[in-house]
Amino acid sequence: MSKPVKIFLPVFLLFLIITAWSNISTAQELQLREICYLDYRTDFTSLLEKNKDSLFPSSSTIGAVHFYRGLSYLEQSMFLEAIKDFRIARTDSSVSRTFCNFYIGVAFMRLNESDSILKICSEALKIPVSQLKNPAFWQNAPITQDHIFSGYLIGTNEALNNLTDTNLIEACLNFGTKDRDFLEAYINFGVWNFQNGKFNKTIDLYKHALELKPAYDSTIILCMGYVYRLAGDPDQSMKAYILLKSKYPRFAEGYNNRGCLYAYIENDKKAISTLTVAIRKDPSLLDALCNRGLVYLKMKKYDQAFHDFSEAIQVDARFADAYYYRGFTRKAMGDITGSITDYSRAIELKK
Repeated sequence: MSKPVKIFLPVFLLFLIITAWSNISTAQELQLREICYLDYRTDFTSLLEKNKDSLFPSSSTIGAVHFYRGLSYLEQSMFLEAIKDFRIARTDSSVSRTFCNFYIGVAFMRLNESDSILKICSEALKIPVSQLKNPAFWQNAPITQDHIFSGYLIGTNEALNNLTDTNLIEACLNFGTKDRDFLEAYINFGVWNFQNGKFNKTIDLYKHALELKPAYDSTIILCMGYVYRLAGDPDQSMKAYILLKSKYPRFAEGYNNRGCLYAYIENDKKAISTLTVAIRKDPSLLDALCNRGLVYLKMKKYDQAFHDFSEAIQVDARFADAYYYRGFTRKAMGDITGSITDYSRAIELKK
């Protein structure tokens, strides 16, 4: 009986390794850790930059002081205090009532008070809330600053806190882009389209955002490179990352994403070298360490993969995915017991 057992065990282990390799390949294809800071913007700082003449009063009236203090309160997340100041400021004719209403709405959004946002928009536009909640209204609404701000506040708040009426969100966020200088409108509508898999629309919106604020272009270009890949255009994705490298040579996240792209187009050597640059520029960038480990794993360079995942764990002992992928590596190396230990730790951390 002993001889068949000795023959069976190596075959069984080979089967486990082959099965593991199949799973590893799938994981590499689907779970590379690309970085993209696509997120809804709720600070609206571009409005302060683009509308200084109309936003900032020339006088030093009490209303102006309340307005400025309201902005400071808002930046400090003192939302109730900000709302009180903006309500006082809007009674002063030297202060923009439109911007006071808008920032009251921003404060309510930070407080997650959806009904209050609708109420302040209703007051600003002098129309009932029921009309504001009708997507058809926004198809033909007057293009005024009050309407743009109101539509945008409602759309952003709904996207952040209440996803039940997607038609309303789409109509309101789209309406915000009627103001061609409203940076946050293009960013947030881009996020919405990204979340709904409309990658080409996202790219168009982010192109315009990039034109509006070149100083913000590191994040926008990074995200565009990622979205181009998702849209099935690796050439444009690569161009975005090359542009990012030329403008921001120390931006490690860009090298991480470009390394991922090389891996996706099956240029593993370039992937390794580019991810190595990312790690050198920012040793704490765990995504890059994890990605290089995955590429090594795909290349069956198990010692290097094991080293990268272990290094990531040393940087952050609670990095669940590093244990998960090191478990794959150990299994491929024949260390089944070690793989179970790593898988178990990953499960514990992911709970």
